[in-house]
Amino acid sequence: MLTLLKKEIRSFLSSLIGYIAITVFLLVISLFLWVLKTDSNILDNGYANIDPLFIIAPWVFLFLIPAITMRSFADEKKAGTIELLLTRPLTDIQIILSKYLAGFLLVLFSLIPTLIYYYSVHVLGNPSGNIDTGGMWGSYIGLMFLGAAFVAIGIFASAITDNQVVSFILALFLCYFTYTGFDFMASFELFGKIDNIILALGINHHYVSMSRGVIDTRDVVYFVSIIALFIFATRTVLESRKWEPHPTSPKGRSKLLAILTSPWGRTGGASALSLVLAVIILVLLNIVGSFVFHRFDLTSEKRYTLSDATKKLLGELNDVVYVKVYLEGEFPSGFKRLRDETREMLDEFRIYSNDNVEYEFINPNASADKKQQLEIQQQLSNKGLIATNLEVKEESGISQQIIFPGAIVSYKGREVPWQLLKTSMGQSPEAQLNNSVQALEYEFASCIRNLSTAIRPQIGIIQGHGELDTLSLKSIDDALTEFYYVRPIKINEQLKALDGLKAIIIAKPDTAFSEKDKFIIDQYVMKGGKVLWAIDPLDTNIDSLRRLSRTVAVPQELKLDDQLFKYGVRLNPNIVLDLQSSAIPVNKALRGQQPRFELMPWVFSPLLLSKSNHPIVKNLDVIKVEYASTIDTIDVKGIRKTILLHSSKYAKTLNAPVRVDLRMVNMTPDENQFRDSYKPIAVLLEGRFESVYKNRIPPKIATDSTIGFKEKSAETKMIVISDGDIIRNEVQYSTGNALNLGFDIYTRQTYANKNFILNCMNYLCDDSGLITVRSRELTLRLLDKKKMKNERLKWQIINTGLPLLVILVFGIAYSVVRKRKYAR
Repeated sequence: MLTLLKKEIRSFLSSLIGYIAITVFLLVISLFLWVLKTDSNILDNGYANIDPLFIIAPWVFLFLIPAITMRSFADEKKAGTIELLLTRPLTDIQIILSKYLAGFLLVLFSLIPTLIYYYSVHVLGNPSGNIDTGGMWGSYIGLMFLGAAFVAIGIFASAITDNQVVSFILALFLCYFTYTGFDFMASFELFGKIDNIILALGINHHYVSMSRGVIDTRDVVYFVSIIALFIFATRTVLESRKWEPHPTSPKGRSKLLAILTSPWGRTGGASALSLVLAVIILVLLNIVGSFVFHRFDLTSEKRYTLSDATKKLLGELNDVVYVKVYLEGEFPSGFKRLRDETREMLDEFRIYSNDNVEYEFINPNASADKKQQLEIQQQLSNKGLIATNLEVKEESGISQQIIFPGAIVSYKGREVPWQLLKTSMGQSPEAQLNNSVQALEYEFASCIRNLSTAIRPQIGIIQGHGELDTLSLKSIDDALTEFYYVRPIKINEQLKALDGLKAIIIAKPDTAFSEKDKFIIDQYVMKGGKVLWAIDPLDTNIDSLRRLSRTVAVPQELKLDDQLFKYGVRLNPNIVLDLQSSAIPVNKALRGQQPRFELMPWVFSPLLLSKSNHPIVKNLDVIKVEYASTIDTIDVKGIRKTILLHSSKYAKTLNAPVRVDLRMVNMTPDENQFRDSYKPIAVLLEGRFESVYKNRIPPKIATDSTIGFKEKSAETKMIVISDGDIIRNEVQYSTGNALNLGFDIYTRQTYANKNFILNCMNYLCDDSGLITVRSRELTLRLLDKKKMKNERLKWQIINTGLPLLVILVFGIAYSVVRKRKYAR
C-alpha cells in the first residue's frame, strides 16, 4: 500500500498538469487576498487575520481537487492497467486508500505555501504578532477536512469513468452540489423543521463552523462519514467490474442494467449490501453524534464559547426566537465584520437552542424607490432601532447612506429591538465595532431573557422622602419595564412594605428618613434585598442658580450616613469639579446687545468614562453627572468593594458649603489646582452585610417573630452613587414630555446614563450570572496602517510571487533529484 501511495505521489509530481493546477490555485488565492480590489483583500480590510483565505479556498478547491483526482482511476482504465492493479496483493480498500491519501497529501502540499500569508499578517499586525494563531490553525483544520471530503468525491468520480475530462466535470458537479446544493434546497423553506435537516446534509453547513476555528465533533463525524461513504461507494464501483447478472435475468440485456434490475447480481449482492450497511451505520453515527457532542474553541479568546448562563437560557426555549437583522448591503469592512460576527453568533445560539433560533438578514435600502426606503426607515425607527449615517466611497465621490445596524427579536408574539452597533465617545470606529462584537452574546441573550421571562422580578422605586418625581424618572422607568415589573413604593413605616421586591431604587431624596423606614430598608437588605442608592450629599438649589445665576451647595440631612457607613461607604459633603465636563449655554453678548449664547465647559458637570472591566461599566460610553460628591470606602469585614465610576485625572473637590456661580465659566481654570485624580463616585458593594441596628434595638423587638430581625444578611449586593441626577431625565414642562435619560438639552448629546442604570439593575437582579458575559474581552486585531501604506507593493509581491516561487523551486529540485536517481 505504501509503495502504491509513493507511486501515485511521484506520478503527480512528475506531471506538468499537477504543478499547473497548484500554481493556478495559489495565483487565484493570492490575487484575491492581496492585489484585487475585492471584499477579500486583506490590506484593504485592515484586520489582522487571514479569514478571507478560508472563504475563497473552498471555491478554488472545486476546480483544484477534481484536477488532482481525475487521473486516479480514469487513467488506469484508459491505459488498461486497472486489471493489473486489481490483481496486486492488495485489497480494493487498500488500493482506494492509497490513491485517496495521495490526493489528500497533494492538497496539503498546495496549502503549505499559503502559510506565507500568515507570516505576512503576523508581521503587519499592530503590534507585530497581533494575530489569533489558535483560531487560524482551527480554520486550517476545517479547510483540510473540506479538502479531504472533496478528494473522496473526486476519487469516486474517477472510478466511474475512463475519461479524465468526464471525471473532472463529474467531480466538479458532485463537489459543488454537496457543498452548496443542500443550502440551495433548504433556502426554499418548504418543509419547516426538515429544512434544517436538509441544510445539515451539505458540506458548507459544517465547514462554516470549522472555518471560524471551532472544532465540533458533529462536524468531524460528518466529514468522516462523507469520506467513508464515497470510499465505500468507490469500492462498490470497482467491484462492479466483477459482478455478473443473476441467472434468472433475461438474456440480451446489458450487464449493468441486468445487475440493477435483477434481485441481486450473482457476485454484487454482498458488495451492495455492505454499502447499504455502511450508509445505515454512518447515518446512525451522525444521529448519535448530534446528541452527544463536544466543541473545541481554538480561538485565543474563546470567542465562540457561550457562557453556561446563555446555554441554560437557550436550553429552556420552547418556541422559535426569530431575528430580523437589518445589516445587509454594501458596507465598509468593519461593518461587514460586525455582520459576519453577528451571523456566526446567531449560529452558535441556534446550535444550543435545538434549532429554536432562526434569523434572516435584510437590506432596508434594497428598494430603488426612495419613498419606500423612507417608509421602512421610519418603521424601524418606530420599533426602537437607531439609524447611523454611513459614508460610502464611490467612484463619483463620497455618498451618504442611512443604515440601521440592529435587529428585531421576536418570541411568542412579543418583540424587542437589539442595537448591534455600540458607540462610545473618544473611541476609534474600529474600537467601537470591536466593542459591538464583544457585546453580541450578552445583548442577544438579554433580548431572549426579556422575551421568555413569564414572571418578571419586581423593582420598587422608593417615594415619600422627597425623591425624584415620576416624570423625572419616566425614562428609566420605561427602560426597566422591558425587563421588570416596576412600581412606586411608599414605606410609610410599614414592616412589609418591601416584601416581594427583587430590588429597590432610592433616587435623590431630600428629606430625612425616619428610623422606622431605615430599619425596614436595613432588614430588607438583611433578607437578601438589593438596593441602588443615588444620593446627593449636598443640596444644590438649581432654581436659585437659574434665577440668580448663583447658589450655595450645603449638606442635607438625610440621616443615612450611619447606615451607609455600616455597609462600607461614606458620602463626603463636597462637590467634584472636573475639567472633563459637559457644557452649558452662556450669553456672551454685551449689555444692550442681542443675546449671543455659546456653549462653555461647566466643571460642576463631570463626564465620567470608566476603564474598568467590570460587566456593569465595561465598554460604556461617557456618563454625565451633576454636582456629584466623592465616596470613601470603609474597611468592613466580608464586603467586597468595586469602584464603578470615578472622576477624571484632572479633578478637584470643594468642601461644603460650596459657592456655585455661573460666572465661573468665564474664568480659565488653573490646571494645577485639578490634581484630585480619579475620585470614586459610584461603588459596588457585595457580600454579607451587618445590620446597622445590631445591638441597638430592645430585646423585645430583636426577638419578635413577627418582625424576624436579622443581624447578618445573606449574600447580597448594593450600588451607591453620590449623585442623584445620574438617574434623572430632563423634562419639557411646557409639554409634559420626559426626554431620554442621558440626553443633554444643551449639547444635544445622549450620554450612557440609561445604559449604566440598566446594567446596575441587571447586575443586582441577575441570579443567572448572564451579565458577567459583558466582561468578555476580544482583542482588537488590526494591521499597521503605516506599514500597509508604505510597504503595500512589497507585501503584494511577496504574497503573490513567493508561494509560486516555492512551488517552482520544489518542482525543479524534485526533477533534478529524480533525474540523478534514475541516471545512475
